[in-house]
Amino acid sequence: MISFLVILMLLYFIKEQFSYGAVNKVTYYFLPLFSLLQVAFHFHYSRNNLVVLLFCFLTGSLVGYYQAKHAKIRQHLIPVYVYFEENGKKKNIYKNQVAVRGGTHYLIGWCIIFVIQLAIQLILTANKVQLGSTLYEELLEDLFSIYRLQDFEKGAQNWFTWSLYGFSSLSYLLYLCKRNIAVKEILFHTNKEIIE
Repeated sequence: MISFLVILMLLYFIKEQFSYGAVNKVTYYFLPLFSLLQVAFHFHYSRNNLVVLLFCFLTGSLVGYYQAKHAKIRQHLIPVYVYFEENGKKKNIYKNQVAVRGGTHYLIGWCIIFVIQLAIQLILTANKVQLGSTLYEELLEDLFSIYRLQDFEKGAQNWFTWSLYGFSSLSYLLYLCKRNIAVKEILFHTNKEIIE
């Protein structure tokens, strides 16, 4: 049964990467901030952990850059309000909407992060990794960000997973902002309404 759920969720996740999703502060800030806070709370200093953290930083940053570099960005005005002037003339108030589509390159980056996470987990914990349940958990966490909140204890054991996703998400966010001024405007400034 869990394999069937994994397949359904994987198909949904793949489909979502080929449709445009509106850029908003909640979705683009939540994952990097929450993930890096988990790393800050659960990272225990040791030489080995520092090497792994540096590796996660470099790998996550490169993957986030790769994903953002190939993301498709679309911008359009959406009507928010309509009002009538004293002379009866109709006026529309629009809001600038920016949407991003990850596509194949986003999926490739996600797979790279997932495989690296499994490899680190095998090396650090020396436990047998159950691919099905790990994939299921990752899909839940990527599809429903709130799922990441369910188990803070998990962060203590898997700080490296948080660091991979945190650094890749942060890199993705920052490079998207560098690539497109409209994305930066929505994420770091107020998204002003336009009257026509």
